[in-house]
Amino acid sequence: MITSLIERGWFMADGFLDAGLCQRLVEDLQKLPLREAKIGRGNSEHRHDLIRSDSIYWLTENGSEAQNEFLAKMNDLMAMLNRELYFGLKQFEGHFARYEQGQFYKKHSDQFIGTKERLVTTVTYLNSPAFGGELRVYNKQDNNLIDADVKPVAGRLICFLTSDIYHEVLPAVETRYSIAGWFRTNIT
Repeated sequence: MITSLIERGWFMADGFLDAGLCQRLVEDLQKLPLREAKIGRGNSEHRHDLIRSDSIYWLTENGSEAQNEFLAKMNDLMAMLNRELYFGLKQFEGHFARYEQGQFYKKHSDQFIGTKERLVTTVTYLNSPAFGGELRVYNKQDNNLIDADVKPVAGRLICFLTSDIYHEVLPAVETRYSIAGWFRTNIT
């Protein structure tokens, strides 16, 4: 995992979450008031349907037992990344994401312009749609080259260096549930 993150800029791990936790998180997500996702931040945040069309709900530490269990796993991962790579990560932030049929997120970087707060991006899949919704991961050295199209599989984690890896979510054919997140070097 560490070698892959250093050399390629990303790694994938199956079975990061067990089936039971995935199911409980999907049940949570289906009850929450998701909102249309936006791009940008602060005063420049806005909806742009030609770039992004999913719906999200930000996780909080006051969430359900399943959400707290997920956040604990992410804190363990953050501790391991700090121990092995001396990243100085201080916080995980994340949100549920739902992509319904035809929804997508065009090629982008998760790093806001002029900042370096987000160091590592994560995507954790909560279900296994048969078709669509793959995460296209671009090459660290040349973001015009595709490294992989990662199929959504419940429990699978994809982790990558935020500043180095461009990515996109290909159009969903069946509903795709995930948690997108970022390990940060500061606390918000």
